[in-house]
Order: sequence, then structure tokens, then C-alpha cells
Amino acid sequence: MDEEEPQEQPRSAVAEAITAVRNGDLSQTQVARFSDLSRANAQTLAGAWESIPEENRIKLIRRFDELSEERVELNFGRALRIALDDPSSVVRQLAVAGLWEDESSDLLDRMRVMLADDGSPDVRAQAAAALERFSGRAVEGGLDGRVAEILRDDLRRAASDTEAPYAVQRKALESLGPYAAESEISALIAEAYDSGDHGLQCSAIYAMGRSLDSRWLPTILMELESEEPEIRFEAARAAGLLGAADALPVLLEAAHDDDAEVRHVAISAIAQIGGRGAVRALQRLAEDAGEADIELIDAALDEVNPLLEPIPHSS
Repeated sequence: MDEEEPQEQPRSAVAEAITAVRNGDLSQTQVARFSDLSRANAQTLAGAWESIPEENRIKLIRRFDELSEERVELNFGRALRIALDDPSSVVRQLAVAGLWEDESSDLLDRMRVMLADDGSPDVRAQAAAALERFSGRAVEGGLDGRVAEILRDDLRRAASDTEAPYAVQRKALESLGPYAAESEISALIAEAYDSGDHGLQCSAIYAMGRSLDSRWLPTILMELESEEPEIRFEAARAAGLLGAADALPVLLEAAHDDDAEVRHVAISAIAQIGGRGAVRALQRLAEDAGEADIELIDAALDEVNPLLEPIPHSS
């Protein structure tokens, strides 16, 4: 079925917005005109894209991200697709990141090509990260079996290629997490974890969480007590991804960590696990939480149990 055409803005409005951005006007009024581009208006933008100074193109992609968060009705997908061909690696990387909600098959193909062939290590790493959502779909049966195999093999090659840029290896390994039921992928994750390389260990722990396989839980719980804050962060995140109630006591301790990022990811992980045990853990945290954490705890409680009475706490 053909993609439904959005309501078309007048070409004059898009042309005006292009001129405005070219001249440095990145106001909401102008940038919003690039939302829901029709095919014709997308062609107009593509034809004029490189006439916009690189600095302004970078700012424009960042404005797309900002406005998408502020106004959920805006959709800059077609404009971001144009930016995937930008000569600037910064623009391409931002465009890949901006398409995080797009799960179309043609974007999957494009990300695979960028993972293998883009001239920028940063863009390749961003493409590897973008492929994680597709590997999750593949394992759930949401992709054709042959496509799922090709994707797995692409990621496996990138993760195991010792001559590939380090960031590419790490992101590819993380995106392989959903495939970890396969012995070859499980062995690759275990090898990275045992490598002694700090970054690869962090990525391996994340992949353990994405595997949704509880056999990794003892390792994750052990690493929640690591001396390294980044390891504790990844272990807390992985525990939340696994959704294992057995992790709640250790996550409760991690929610008192000296490192704010570890505390916050532990709170989010508790909410991810859910259930009555998570509610009790969050209530305990709220009793003596600092001002920097209480808002996140209250939001986590709302996520776990929207019917729960608000928790009183001192101002």
C-alpha cells in the first residue's frame, strides 16, 4: 500500500522556509514548515538542500529534534531522509539519530548500507545503534526470516571486526543483544564481557539486558556492585531491561548511589520491572530522596501504578 500523502503545504511556504533557514532563521514558524512534507515539497527541499550553509543544516536537524519533543504532531521524516545524503558527517549522524521512530524496511536497508560503507566512523556507529530496533523486531518475528538473518550477520561482522572503528564494534554488539539466544551471538557477548576492555564490557552488559534472557542476571547483579560507575550504570539499565524482580533489592541500593546517573537509571529500572515490589521500593526511596531525585521517583511511581495516591514529601 502506498504511503498516505500528508496534507500539502504550498510550495511557496516551503521555498520561503528554505530561504529563511539559508539566512539563519531557525524560528519555530519556519522550521515547522518542513513537517509532513509532500513528495513534491520534499523534492523542492532536496534540490535546495546543499545551498543551505552546513552550519545552518546542522542547526536545522537539531531544531527538528527539539520541536519534535515539544510538538508531537510534527513529523520531519522526509526532511531527515534528505539529510542522510548530506556531505557533512555531522548532519548524516544527526539525521540517523532523528529517524529513531522510523521502522520502515527501506530505512533498514539504508542503515545497513551506512553501517558497512559510510566514510565516517561516527555515522557508522549511529547506524549500528539505529539497527537495534530492527533486531528487536526480527527476534519478535516482525521481519522476514531472511531479512532477520542478513541483519544479524551484518551486525555480527561489525561487532567482531577488530579493525572496525571501536564505536562501531560497541554499537553493533549492543544491537546484537536481541539475537543472544543464538549460541554464536551469546559467545560473542561473553567474549566481549571477558575481554578486560572497559567499553566492550559496558556494551556486553547492555546486550545481556537486551537479550531478555535471565541466565545473564547473576552477572548483571554482580556488576551492579562494580567499582566503576559506568559499569554500574549499564548493569542497572540491563536489570531493568530484563524485568527481573530478583534485581529489585540491588537496584534499591543502586538508587542511593553517589553517582547521579547511576541513581537515576536504577530508579527507571525499578519502574521498568514494575509490580508491587517496585512500588514498595519506590515508596521507600521517596521517603528520604533528595530534591534532584524526587521528581523522577514520583514519575516512576506514576508509571508503575497510575492509580497510586500521590506520595507526600517535604518541600
